[in-house]
Amino acid sequence: MIRKAKYEDVDAIMEVVADAQLSLRELSIDQWQDGYPSREVILSDIESGVGNVLTDTNNQVVGYVVVVFTGEETYAQLPAEAWHTLEEYVVVHRLCVARKCCRGGVATELMKFAADMARRRGVRGFRIDTHRGNVRMLAMLEKFGFEYCGVIYYPSGERLAYDLDITNSKLL
Repeated sequence: MIRKAKYEDVDAIMEVVADAQLSLRELSIDQWQDGYPSREVILSDIESGVGNVLTDTNNQVVGYVVVVFTGEETYAQLPAEAWHTLEEYVVVHRLCVARKCCRGGVATELMKFAADMARRRGVRGFRIDTHRGNVRMLAMLEKFGFEYCGVIYYPSGERLAYDLDITNSKLL
């Protein structure tokens, strides 16, 4: 089940974040190796109402995702014509999966959740970015049909930006 994250979920979310940090480190990716996302960031997500958890049949948190419809200012680094979706869009950040559930469809379920939220709002655009070494995320984006738009830069480094018109995705 996917639901809004609650304050009492923070410890479980931080365990999932730690698993994601370890997975990135094993891929020799420096992303999230500096304490990000911190407990304070997760608390802010919950306070803002954008944090979501996926729980297993035992009600244990096994996935976390932030879904926002307010845009991403970093995406303005790319010219408008670089994007394939110019209207309003959904953005996914901080997608994390518990290590015990990797390759079990949790990330796919969280991405479908974001796409479903967008559809309910009448939003067709779906934007996301990732580290160029994150081969798992890149494979998932390719599977769903996301298109490469360009390189953007956060203080923590460069990221590859992608978008998708969800009305054209057979998988989302």
